[in-house]
Amino acid sequence: MRKYFFNAMDSSGSIIEDVIEANNIDDAKKIVQKQKLVILKINEKKQLSFLFKPNKLLSLKQTSQFFTNFSIMISTGLTVSDAIESLISTETDKKISRMLNNIAQNLRRGESLAYSIKISKPSIKSELIEMIESAELNGKLPKVLKDMNLLLDMKTKIQQRITNALIYPFFLFIITLIVVNIILTQVIPQFALTFQNAGADLPRITQFLFNLSHFVTNFGIEAAVILGTTIIGIFYLLKNDTVKSYISDLFIKTPYLNQFIINTNYNLFCRQMSINLLSGLQIDNALNLSINALPSISIKKILKHIPEEIRKGSNLSKELKQAGIFPAYSLTMIAAGEETGQLVDIFDRLSSQLNTQVDNSIERLSKLIEPTIIIIIGIIVSIIAFGILSPILSMNEIV
Repeated sequence: MRKYFFNAMDSSGSIIEDVIEANNIDDAKKIVQKQKLVILKINEKKQLSFLFKPNKLLSLKQTSQFFTNFSIMISTGLTVSDAIESLISTETDKKISRMLNNIAQNLRRGESLAYSIKISKPSIKSELIEMIESAELNGKLPKVLKDMNLLLDMKTKIQQRITNALIYPFFLFIITLIVVNIILTQVIPQFALTFQNAGADLPRITQFLFNLSHFVTNFGIEAAVILGTTIIGIFYLLKNDTVKSYISDLFIKTPYLNQFIINTNYNLFCRQMSINLLSGLQIDNALNLSINALPSISIKKILKHIPEEIRKGSNLSKELKQAGIFPAYSLTMIAAGEETGQLVDIFDRLSSQLNTQVDNSIERLSKLIEPTIIIIIGIIVSIIAFGILSPILSMNEIV
């Protein structure tokens, strides 16, 4: 599939710029025309580099920053247009500022906030836009914006806490690589020369260390290039949908890690459902958006059939129970919420409870990773020490 960049005009006269995938330019034109757009310009998009691709969406941190500032402005009583104009004059992030200017231009043409964000470049994720659109239609924009800000803040904190939990082990790992490299290239060659002159019989582990030292000393640069290329290849392989799905299934089956993944996704699901229902979306559409927004591909696959079952008349609590991954007490609460019409409040409370569980899980995960890395480092150091000291002790016994 090739990528095609196009400029087009919609029925209101707004200019839309986007990229689509098609087999050829004729198919690309048909795809654009099916969207009821008038094509102004279309051509194939050439990729200058496979390593760097422009991101048309704000990052999670940038999105959270935008919604934090925007919800505060709206809560003061400003109109949407005035709030956007105020943010333009104070925003320092160039990407957010570019989006704000695009939104402001679209609002001046009479477009809604949701549509103004949707056709802006850069933009935000589609599920967020749909929540804004529904909130506008139902007159609940200030409240929904506030809750969306809480959702994004929660996602940002989870991401930051996971990152922070991995920083110390990663730092230890890098330091270990540097120290081992120094030992292999500077220390072990001196011992190798000494043992060679002494004509001593070397244990297998010592001979392995000497061979490894010889390889790193003479072919270290080539090995580093191959390793770097391999890491880049793995990085892009992980973007493949099949590979991502396989890894997600592997993680969901890993003891302890699976419970952390389930709790994190369930937390996000409950918060998203609360906002979607509050904004006025029908429960099937709210479910569809909430499920598609989940980070775990495996959990998405488990839940993806539920919106269709709800359209057929099934109960949400029943379908979630059949999924078999969420705690029973929460499903009882959801069932009660369905009967009393208080699902928004129930999902909000569940999210608050699960948030504490996720925080505790991240803390336990951090405490589990650190000693594991230290043990691995200790094993590596012990092997090197034993490989060097073993022949020395053998020579002393002979003497």
